[in-house]
Amino acid sequence: MSYTSISIKKFLIATVAFLLAAQFIVSMLPAAFAHGGMQPPAADFGGKKASLFVKVDPPVITDVTQPILISARFFDENTNENFKEVTYRIFFEKDGKEIPIQTEGGGTYGGQGLFYDPQGDLEIKIIPKDSSTATAKGIEEIQYGGIWNMGAPITVEGPIFSEPGLYNLYVEIHTVGTTRTQVEPILRYDIWVAPGREEMINVADGQQVKIRNYYGTINDSSYDSEGKTIEFSMPFNWTSNFVNRIGMLHTEVFIPKSMSDFDRESLDATVNGIDIPVVVDTYSPDDIIVHFTISKENLANVADKVLSENGTQNKVVFALSPPETEVKAVQVSANSENYKVTLAWPEQILSEQPVTFGIRLTDNSGTPLSSATYEFVIIDKDGNEVTRSGGVTTPEGISSQDVIFASQGSFTVKVEKINASNESIQSSISVVPEFSTGMAAIIAALCISTIIAIRRTF
Repeated sequence: MSYTSISIKKFLIATVAFLLAAQFIVSMLPAAFAHGGMQPPAADFGGKKASLFVKVDPPVITDVTQPILISARFFDENTNENFKEVTYRIFFEKDGKEIPIQTEGGGTYGGQGLFYDPQGDLEIKIIPKDSSTATAKGIEEIQYGGIWNMGAPITVEGPIFSEPGLYNLYVEIHTVGTTRTQVEPILRYDIWVAPGREEMINVADGQQVKIRNYYGTINDSSYDSEGKTIEFSMPFNWTSNFVNRIGMLHTEVFIPKSMSDFDRESLDATVNGIDIPVVVDTYSPDDIIVHFTISKENLANVADKVLSENGTQNKVVFALSPPETEVKAVQVSANSENYKVTLAWPEQILSEQPVTFGIRLTDNSGTPLSSATYEFVIIDKDGNEVTRSGGVTTPEGISSQDVIFASQGSFTVKVEKINASNESIQSSISVVPEFSTGMAAIIAALCISTIIAIRRTF
């Protein structure tokens, strides 16, 4: 265990969550959001703890023709064993228009995007192509008509990820254990997928800032040299239905360290003119990496303000500038069997006030874990679970969660299911009345303990 009271230049945590979890039920589920991977909570399935894990690789693309691998695994969490003889149905939507996958070789159900794997794993390699339909070829499973490729990824060519922005990935579980019988009812998942894309915008003195976003092409950008403010916008639908379904908002800004005004312990940030916290990551030797992440808990409130205060329903406007007052944080680190977790939070944790917990995941050698999933849990002194939310890390291994404590007292913070394993760490904290930051830091400096269980990787 290590404990330090540090400047946020090393690890500023003042942001909200990068959420990906959706409730797993035997009906159409609320949408989850997957930049890299997602694992909904498990459900009872014939007495087994069934879970689906979906992964998108790479999480960031630099070439519109770059192949993208989508993997799915349907398994029992209690035994870490895959369900066998699984038939999946896969199709996409973009801007409300369905992009079906025409599978060649299917029998009775052929041509409906059915994919099969006897071991329960599914891998499809998307080749973006400017065409009217998406097609896939494979070997037919003779009972239900799904196609597979003898354990290798099935190539799908078509208008998937050929344009920037969000895509709905629909995953259905049609058979489990045998291909002679269809699951009743069919299990259905609605997942938002959006590989990140990177664009450059011009700022001061011929310098450029890189933007990594998931929502579409940047349509406007500017730099105010007097106010030292970077601003850029892109398409985004602020209506309540859309906001409730995507569950999160996330964008990253890479600012050259030569722009010394931004090489600070914290930065001021707004979305559509509304103040929000951000993560400022200075681990990179060349760039300050700013993470805009607005969690499910706060995105609906931001959307209400956007619609009521300025009515910009069709775009999101990000702005960054140097702060008038910099913030400091407390940081603790611990290792599980295979991972290192660093947690950070503001020196003062006050009840009824938002507090942001930063999470940085690496392997035990210190290499950041890109697209690593986890669950973030708060437990009160009586052992009651106050909140649980899912998350995933950026390519730099960074994520965060935003919490409002309803009362003062002692709480336990846990990071569970690290990188889709059974490994976890936990830390004790205290929520206190407002007084000196030094005393708050001392109270916050309680032990981190490590809980190690059987490791599972995707």
